[in-house]
Amino acid sequence: MNQRNIKTIQRTSRLCLWGSVAAVILTVIFIYASRYRFYPSEHTARWMLVAGSVLAVLAVSMTLLTVRRQVPRLRQMEGLEQKLAGYASHVRSVYGTMLFVVVLLCAFTLFSARNVLLMLAIVSVLVLFLNYPNIYRIKVDLGLTDEEMQSLFGDRYIKDSEK
Repeated sequence: MNQRNIKTIQRTSRLCLWGSVAAVILTVIFIYASRYRFYPSEHTARWMLVAGSVLAVLAVSMTLLTVRRQVPRLRQMEGLEQKLAGYASHVRSVYGTMLFVVVLLCAFTLFSARNVLLMLAIVSVLVLFLNYPNIYRIKVDLGLTDEEMQSLFGDRYIKDSEK
């Protein structure tokens, strides 16, 4: 069960992170290489800009607040399996939400012809990079011991030699 949760954490974070990067790259390619353009009315473009800006700010702040509040709660849970299941759910929620937000911001960028929304999509992707759950981040976030990490990751985990 623990290995399934680890695989879920890794698969979800990897898929959503690189999906977000791909969405931004495809948007940039479409903007600069395509001969097709969308020309909405000024009113529609302005409201897409406002809605996209508000969405990006809310999504980034929600992500940072969720990480700040949820990680200490997960650390306080009893048992390794419970911690990993909670962390897998946390990663699935945060990364899935941010992938949706980035794709929506990219769509707003294309349909509104306002490239400033692309900058907000890139900042949203940056938040995903900063919260990426590698094995050492998982250790710190969940407060795991060296023995627990060795049982989860085997030879991939390198103990701190200072202790």
